[in-house]
Amino acid sequence: MPTDPEKTSSPRSGASGQAGAVRFTRRWFVAGALALAAAVASVAEALRRGGASVKGVVTAPETMFGSFPVRSVERTVPATPSRGWVVTVDRLVETPLTIDVATLQTLERLDQTVDFHCVEGWSVQDVRWGGVAPAVLLDMAGLKPGATHVTFHAAGGVYRDGLPLDLVLHPRTVLADRLNGEPLPGDHGGPLRLVVPDQLAYKSVKWVERLEVTDEQIDGYWEERGYPVDAPVG
Repeated sequence: MPTDPEKTSSPRSGASGQAGAVRFTRRWFVAGALALAAAVASVAEALRRGGASVKGVVTAPETMFGSFPVRSVERTVPATPSRGWVVTVDRLVETPLTIDVATLQTLERLDQTVDFHCVEGWSVQDVRWGGVAPAVLLDMAGLKPGATHVTFHAAGGVYRDGLPLDLVLHPRTVLADRLNGEPLPGDHGGPLRLVVPDQLAYKSVKWVERLEVTDEQIDGYWEERGYPVDAPVG
């Protein structure tokens, strides 16, 4: 299943009366069925190849973050502690950046509450994310002429996804390090994950360690397995 397929909103009460409540909708039922088929095919391919790093769907128990499902294609959460986490911005930039999370947390902050929508057909309402807009990092690095897309790479080299610049620079797109007022836990993508509220959650890459600026769309993990490049909510 795609990495954390949800849409974001800050903690307001969901259908169950709790912030972060999971709500299943008919809206994404067909897409969810296609996602399940693609995931099954992916797992079968991994088994055939001798066990590529694909793990089964895990649904998180009720926690302080509510019943927020956990999805990942990585076998394990990266072991690097947040204090040692480093993010790079490179390729079509004037000044390649290497920045650690501690420095990232000193930059202009972006906090928002949004609903998080999964291609499987469920949503988590009123999720509150805090972090830094990727636009801030791109401004620090400076875009070269011809830059049109950014690919976000997860630690470990398995997961990635790309966005056109208009979505990267959208005022609601955030590199989040906090969830509902607490440090972002590892199973939800901590210490740093991309959150793109206007796209289904497989575009919201966990464990971001690199922003690769390019002049073309680079297919992500799920796009290479048949998912659409553009996954708008609504």
